[in-house]
Amino acid sequence: MFICDMHTHSRFSFDADPSFSPDALCRAAIEKGISDIAITDHFEANFKTSLDELTRNSVYDHASAYAEIMAAKDKYRDKINLIYGIEIGQANQSPLEACELLNQYDYEFVIGSIHNLSGMGDFYYMNLANVDDTQIGEWLCMYFNELCQIVDTMPKIDTVAHITYLLRYLAFFNRKFDIKPFYDTIASFYKKIIGKDIALEVNTSTLLKGLGFTMPSAELLKLYRECGGRLITVGSDAHSAENLAGCVIQAFDILKECGFDSVLTVRNGQKDIVRI
Repeated sequence: MFICDMHTHSRFSFDADPSFSPDALCRAAIEKGISDIAITDHFEANFKTSLDELTRNSVYDHASAYAEIMAAKDKYRDKINLIYGIEIGQANQSPLEACELLNQYDYEFVIGSIHNLSGMGDFYYMNLANVDDTQIGEWLCMYFNELCQIVDTMPKIDTVAHITYLLRYLAFFNRKFDIKPFYDTIASFYKKIIGKDIALEVNTSTLLKGLGFTMPSAELLKLYRECGGRLITVGSDAHSAENLAGCVIQAFDILKECGFDSVLTVRNGQKDIVRI
C-alpha cells in the first residue's frame, strides 16, 4: 500500500521532539510502512522580528540538518524514499531571509506557510475564546492576502500548508465559524496557486487531534477541485514518531470522496503523481 507523509519535523525544528533525529524519523517511518516521506523542518523567515519568544530564539542549523538528512537518505535509500524539504513560515514578512535560504540549499520540496500575520503573534498562543466573528473574518482575509504575497514573491514553493490554520485554533475553543462568505477570497487564492502549479496540502494534524476535519476541510477541497485544482500533497505535520503518517489513509478516503485520485510526491528530485 502506498503511504506518504510530505510534512514532518525532526529535531531540527524548534518545536519538535529533541531526540527525533532524521535517522530516528526514517526508522519510525519504515516500521510504519511509509513509502515516501519529506523532512520539512521549520524555518520561520521572520524569526528576528517574531513576537513569540520561542520562535525568536530559534535557530535552524542548516548545515547539520543537511548532513544528517543526506546521511539518512543514503543509509535507507533501499527502504524508503526520503525527501529533503523545508517549511518556510512567513516568507512574505522576511523575503530576503527566505530567498537566501532557498538559494543556499538545494531543497527537493518546499512548503510555504503562515503561522502569524504581520505584526501579530502565532495563532497557537492566542486566546480566541471571545474574539468576535468580524475580527476573525478580517484576520482570515489578511491571512489569504499574505499567502498570496508568498506565492507571488517566492521563487520556489511546491505546496502551501494548513491554509485554515486559524480555524484549527478556533476549534480548540469549541468555536464554530461560517467559512462560506469567504469562498470568493479562497477561490481567488486557489486560482493563483493553480496557475503557478503549486499544490495544496491536506494537513491531517486536526484529525490526529480529534477535531474531525482536515486542513482544509472537505468542503474547501471540493471548492479547490471546482476551481480546477488537481495537485494535492498530504502531510501529518508530525513532530514526533508516534504521529508520522497519522490519519493519512483517512485523508486519502476524504480526497477520493471529493473527486481526487492522486497525490504529489517527489522521487529522484522530480515531482511525481501517484494514485491513491
